[in-house]
Amino acid sequence: MHTTHKILLIAGLTLSFFSMQTHANFELGMTHYESKNFEKAYKEFFEAAEYGDHDSQQNIGAMYYRGEHVTKDVPTAYAWMALAAQSPIINQDGIHLKIFNKLNENDKKIAQEKHAELLKKYGNEAIRLKLTPIFIGKSAGLQDRRAIKRVVPEYPSDMLRMGKSGFVDVVFTIDKYGFTRDHIVHYAPSKSFEKKALEALRKFQYEPSKINNKPIDINGYKTRHNFHLTGQKLDEKELTKTVDELRKKAQSGAAIDQLAFAYFLEAIPSFWKDYELIDNPNEWYVNAANKGNGAASYFLGRNILYGNMCEQDPIQSMAWLLKAAKQGITDAQYMLALEAFSGAHFEKNEEKAFYWLKQAATSNAPAKVRLAWILATHPDAERRNGSLASAYIDAVTDDYIDKQNYFQTKAAVAAENGDFKTAIKWQKKAKKDAENLELPLNIVEQQLASYSAQKPWREEI
Repeated sequence: MHTTHKILLIAGLTLSFFSMQTHANFELGMTHYESKNFEKAYKEFFEAAEYGDHDSQQNIGAMYYRGEHVTKDVPTAYAWMALAAQSPIINQDGIHLKIFNKLNENDKKIAQEKHAELLKKYGNEAIRLKLTPIFIGKSAGLQDRRAIKRVVPEYPSDMLRMGKSGFVDVVFTIDKYGFTRDHIVHYAPSKSFEKKALEALRKFQYEPSKINNKPIDINGYKTRHNFHLTGQKLDEKELTKTVDELRKKAQSGAAIDQLAFAYFLEAIPSFWKDYELIDNPNEWYVNAANKGNGAASYFLGRNILYGNMCEQDPIQSMAWLLKAAKQGITDAQYMLALEAFSGAHFEKNEEKAFYWLKQAATSNAPAKVRLAWILATHPDAERRNGSLASAYIDAVTDDYIDKQNYFQTKAAVAAENGDFKTAIKWQKKAKKDAENLELPLNIVEQQLASYSAQKPWREEI
């Protein structure tokens, strides 16, 4: 997204609020700023500035220059703008230098001291060190989620006839009931393998996760389904050779090779539990992310959030997820939305949650379905919007992978719009699908009973 905002500074300088790819804090900050809610604008800008966002650092400087929410302080304004000038684009404008040259000698000294303090705390190198996780040698969370029910995928008949083997990587959500949803295939060698892997995964059940005794969704869980013919045996020497080859490519310094190596390392335990990892995948994600790879930032932020092969740190996690979201990684946008809704790891903030969910929903089907569900079922009438919910769910094709979630959402949206006959039709589809998957029916039946009683469904996020 390209967004340009401008405000006129008192001294006749024009400050360009420019962000090549904006993120929620910056955009929400600009929304608040343009509404003259300077307190909220400052809060959003400052949070982003702490993570090293130069555009937001520039805006804080502008607010100090104009005395908006904060006391007018030109030396401090210079300090923040000089900090932002670590960005080559911002540095080209040279606004900080124009401000500095208008100061008297005493204020110049104060401004330089303030800039040195900010640079020490929020400079590029300080942020890099602050956001580097503490690596640990084994999974501390994400891969240890306890499964109540697993199903071995059926081997595709066409692949069996051809003697083909392979694996399918899927990232998904474990919802607050322990069911899988939001299935996104990251790799599959064929549609046949993909179909069978997803058929099995939809039948999985996990022990629901709780924080402060409140069930929560766990987004970004990853699994690998392996398909090997009888008699085929994985060769440890061949695996080691592959690891060595990928490491060598990663060491060449290309971000895409570092991402590929990290991703492969992270997947190894799913098909070879006793294989001893020499490298921590998160170290390679860091390398790739620091080179600007958005996918690496997403995987790193996800791992830090759940403590997967690194220490859990919500602050670091949010920073990396924001970087990924800023680069248009919809999985990161979706994760930020879910976390902002739940308040499980980040501050609960529905305003940010809706922003990120809408961003993700521009091209991410699970986000469209989730947004339609929330717009139809939110307990707050001011948050509900049946017609908008219809628009989002109608934009999802009927071959959507997560049938259970799709059917339930279609039903909830119809009920919110007063069409209970259609709601019952869709909910019966959800019930039949749940029966085929051999999933518990209590929630599905409760929803069906509500629609049969001409009552829309309401659910806390």
